[in-house]
Amino acid sequence: MYRILVIGAVNSTAKIIQKLIENGLEVVGVLGHEPKEKEKVSGWADLKSLSLSFNIEYKGFTKINNEDNLKWASDKEPDIIFAVGFSQLLHDQWFSIAKLGCIGFHPTKLPVGRGRAPLAWVTLEQSYGSATFFLMGKGADDGPIFSQSIFKVQDEDNAQTVETKILENIDLALDKWLPELKDGLWHPIPQCEHMASYYGVRKEEDGHINWNDSAIYINRLIKAATRPHPGAYTYCKDEKLIIWSCRCEKEIQFKGVIGRILLKNEKQELLIQTGEGLVWIEEYQFNGNSDISINVGDKLGYNIEDEIYKIKNLLKNNK
Repeated sequence: MYRILVIGAVNSTAKIIQKLIENGLEVVGVLGHEPKEKEKVSGWADLKSLSLSFNIEYKGFTKINNEDNLKWASDKEPDIIFAVGFSQLLHDQWFSIAKLGCIGFHPTKLPVGRGRAPLAWVTLEQSYGSATFFLMGKGADDGPIFSQSIFKVQDEDNAQTVETKILENIDLALDKWLPELKDGLWHPIPQCEHMASYYGVRKEEDGHINWNDSAIYINRLIKAATRPHPGAYTYCKDEKLIIWSCRCEKEIQFKGVIGRILLKNEKQELLIQTGEGLVWIEEYQFNGNSDISINVGDKLGYNIEDEIYKIKNLLKNNK
């Protein structure tokens, strides 16, 4: 039977460990990423507790390519390494530690959507997601594919529901593939390079809302930036306002100034005029200050020229 080592940090890593155990494969060790600020890692999972529950040897790490991690992994003599759910690149030494190779995971319909922040991108673009397992090489997510379970991101989906779909499709992909792996089958299928596309990194500041954008785009942005991500945001009354959920308004005939709050309903939801169309802000909070009230007529975001004028006046008065 294959000896398997798992490296990772997030919920998808935990799901893979569980499925390997369910299918009777031998997990000889888990290397779990333990960053200093765990709350800033989207979907971070406590792999130590999970490993202990299955009596699997565990080692935490901050930098995966440190010599002590390489030695610890090498001592386990793995046939296969599953490396899933952490942003650090593996040095070439890892590929020689595993006798058969390292298996990666990517939640897009590879070869489409290689690269960074796939959960946010497929949610933003309302495209296809997937649980895709592939043989890792030196390129970014470009290795031959073992298993792929594809799903469609729907209009009502946000980052949380897409993450749930990814985990569900990990189940489907592994339930189909792991029995074959257990029987010794090893036949990954090469990707079609002419179909390859790539996603770039997304950061917290990419959740900033420009109210001049359309309601459709703002709706997708808020859904993409919501939990487990830091949230989309704007500014109101000189405070940062984080927005977790929203919906487009298609029935009410209302016209207002872009960024202005037009209505506030009994649920405290806010109707906002965008550059094209209306959007309801459903769940929102001020960053660190919950006592500020928001009312009809308040404006979200800043008028840059007005703010420059205020700053220049302050500078003049302080001379």
